[in-house]
Amino acid sequence: MQRSVEQRQHTKRRVSRQRRRHPAAKTFGFTASQRPFIIVLVANWIFSLAFFTGVKLFWHWQPDDWGIADRIALVLKDAVFALLPGVIGICIVAAQRLDPSMWVGRVAKPNSALDINTRFILNTFEQFTAYFVANAGLAMYCPPEEARSLPLLTALFVMGRILFWIGYHKNPYLRAFGFGITFYPTVAAFAWLILIMVFGIRIPL
Repeated sequence: MQRSVEQRQHTKRRVSRQRRRHPAAKTFGFTASQRPFIIVLVANWIFSLAFFTGVKLFWHWQPDDWGIADRIALVLKDAVFALLPGVIGICIVAAQRLDPSMWVGRVAKPNSALDINTRFILNTFEQFTAYFVANAGLAMYCPPEEARSLPLLTALFVMGRILFWIGYHKNPYLRAFGFGITFYPTVAAFAWLILIMVFGIRIPL
């Protein structure tokens, strides 16, 4: 009887140790497999902030005129560059659709280059919608000496899309980093706009 009790206690201790070592065990709500992506998330913010502030230290451009037409023109010029990865993706997918090895019946093979590129295009246009609204909002509210924030936001968007695309084919961490520097600067722009539109708080860009 005592031996049976000792065996049960030993089994409980062993199961407890296994649970602690199990990759699904959580720390602060995150599993071990999620931690690298949290690190990538933090790196997104650090890189985006360092890029934004670093370039502004050396690049002091501001438009000669900053009327409504000038603001619209800058937003549209930025949009052309921001959409280039998506447009290039469409051209590549159009060529890949001619390859019968990419298809299963009428559906693209899961995780094939055609499938990945199609998903990249969809994600890019979804991200572009938020980026475009944020960029237009910045153009509306920022003074001319802060107008360079618009092309800087565009540069982060384009870099993010390129890294996201490469990562989709090669490395999930690179994909996550690319997504982050596409999306989170846009989130920061929305936060800036909410502060100024709702609370009248202007933070220098």
